[in-house]
Amino acid sequence: MKRLLLLIAMFALIGSGCRAEVRLLLDVTEDGSGTLVTEVGIDQQLRDLIDQFAGDSDAIISGLDLGLEGTSDTRVDDDMTLYTTEVSFTGVESIPEVAAGNFTSFTLQLTDEGASLEATLDVAGELDLSQFPLDANTIDAEALEARILVSLPGDPTKHNADEVLDDGRLAWDIPLDDELHMFVDTLFPSSSFPWWLLGLLALSGVLALLVWLAAVRRDKASTAPRRPAPEPPPVEAPEVEDPKPLFFDLDE
Repeated sequence: MKRLLLLIAMFALIGSGCRAEVRLLLDVTEDGSGTLVTEVGIDQQLRDLIDQFAGDSDAIISGLDLGLEGTSDTRVDDDMTLYTTEVSFTGVESIPEVAAGNFTSFTLQLTDEGASLEATLDVAGELDLSQFPLDANTIDAEALEARILVSLPGDPTKHNADEVLDDGRLAWDIPLDDELHMFVDTLFPSSSFPWWLLGLLALSGVLALLVWLAAVRRDKASTAPRRPAPEPPPVEAPEVEDPKPLFFDLDE
């Protein structure tokens, strides 16, 4: 992939208005499985330029060593022709071997708390640049995009990526004239049981039970038969002595 990157850069420099993309994509899941993909894209103008100076562009690019022993594919996306090689892995212990053709050093660790990645890529240090008469400073960023995209499980807590994409992947620009050292640490979301939620549900249940009991008691009170009021005891009239006459007896 390093040699191909410099070849693409040289053609992009020669051909004004050409567009090329070289990407290395690492996707790791929480169980340590994932994929490593190299992707090279060139527009029609660059394809014509390679055809003119080097021969069949499809045969040349697809036949170059991309640093991976995997499944290769070629597809067209708008004006870009994309050449990809993909390798799948089932555990992090196999990634260094898979990535050896692209990275100078590579270490990835997964724990119960998160992931930690450290890797180094040195394009200029591993190739004789005298074979490639180009000045990296003269290459337009619009003509060549060379990046490493990494997706790790967990939320990034520390990294030195150049950009965090909208989909959460971390992106590093690959320098052609210097070493790239990349690192990232992630942390898995807390999986502790939300006891506060359980307490809230219990409190809601108690309140609902109290409301239900109050409603039941109110319904019973409204439907219970009313007893008639007790009859008052009989009232006996008091005994009254014979009243004295109101008039004087004139005979006396």
